[in-house]
Amino acid sequence: MAVLDNTTLAENIAKAQDIEMIQNFDGDVNQLTEVLGIMPPEIIAAGSAMYQYSVTGTLETDAVAEGDEVPLSEYNVTQTPIGAITVKPYRKLTTAQAILKGGYENAIAKTDKKMVNQVRDGILADFFTFLDNGTSTATGAGLQATLAQMAAKLQDETQKNSDPTGSVVYFVNPFDIADYLANAQVTTQTVFGMTYIQNFLGVQNIMVTNKATAKTVYATPVENIHIYGIDFATLADAGLSYTTQDGSLIGVHHTPAYNRTSAETYVLSGALMVPEYKNYIVKGTVAAADPQKVSVVGTVQTEAQSS
Repeated sequence: MAVLDNTTLAENIAKAQDIEMIQNFDGDVNQLTEVLGIMPPEIIAAGSAMYQYSVTGTLETDAVAEGDEVPLSEYNVTQTPIGAITVKPYRKLTTAQAILKGGYENAIAKTDKKMVNQVRDGILADFFTFLDNGTSTATGAGLQATLAQMAAKLQDETQKNSDPTGSVVYFVNPFDIADYLANAQVTTQTVFGMTYIQNFLGVQNIMVTNKATAKTVYATPVENIHIYGIDFATLADAGLSYTTQDGSLIGVHHTPAYNRTSAETYVLSGALMVPEYKNYIVKGTVAAADPQKVSVVGTVQTEAQSS
């Protein structure tokens, strides 16, 4: 007998589950790119070698006599391999008993969301490993002084290479900024698992996250951050059909596992977020500050002059 029109099939439900997971993850990525002004993810082939770079060089400006040969300006690009972009597969199995006991929302939807969040955290953890390869450093007495020293160091580094500094993002541990936030009114939002603060302590963009080690702050121009993803269409040609959307960094597939009376969730991540130029990453060290030098003016924390 033919299936009736408008019948809700198991594959329709699974597809809806796929789309919900993808939209949650893509929403996080899109918010990150929009807030910071990062370029959208770039799709490349899995296995592509990935590098971080350092660029140095000086323009030869000596006067040239008429008819003389123009001297060469020498520039060097040093590349450091950071591995290949790879696929990372994940799988979750939810039993029929768990679904019947907790309902679909608790057993499937909430655990799917938790799974996607942890995939995102893994991408962030790799990003901070790459940030730690930065070659520029700065130190300040207290967080605000550290941010100022980092801004100066980054500006000096970019100007030496005749590059614009542009918009800069700072990554701060929550314990290093907690005292400042306690004494100021700021508007925050959650972006890609981090707390985003704008125009605070003299800088434009601050991301608060425990991925940054306490007493260590990272800064880099937003245009130095690139996001890469694998080509899921190639996998589909081979029969590995994951649900994705344009530019997706993950693929999702839900399927019933009747042999185990369960429902399975598959997630494939092929994402990499990289700060590409190492000399445009500043690692700041927060040294102890004199608490008597800290005051609040309006909504912004400032350091007062010592008496």
